[in-house]
Amino acid sequence: MKTLAAFAAGLALAGAASAADARGGYQAVGVGANSCAQYLAAPRDVGQVVGVWLSGYFTAMNQVLPDTTDVLAGRTDADLEQALVSACQKQPTQLLADAANQMLTAMAPARPAAAKTKKKSGKQPKDEAVPELRR
Repeated sequence: MKTLAAFAAGLALAGAASAADARGGYQAVGVGANSCAQYLAAPRDVGQVVGVWLSGYFTAMNQVLPDTTDVLAGRTDADLEQALVSACQKQPTQLLADAANQMLTAMAPARPAAAKTKKKSGKQPKDEAVPELRR
């Protein structure tokens, strides 16, 4: 458990990947800023931390990608772990964030499309400075 806590703390303090730019570069933070090599070399229980991070990443993608309800399209945690390990073994120097994005791209054809009509609660004030997220 100490190993898991130490790795999680290290992940939280991980360095930057790259600055945002016009070509789609971005700043990876937290778990996603670690390399695949670090993930593959980490103790097995670190997979739980990475799994939680992946769940959050894919949940965010469900929320922001247009015409998408579930980027995972029914895939299990075991499916995701195997896909991440495979992506990392192919390119160990890439960041976990980039590996997750590759997984997302590979899953794209199987994603169910969102319904064209969206329900709004109507009770939340609209702030024009904040982009509207799907609810």
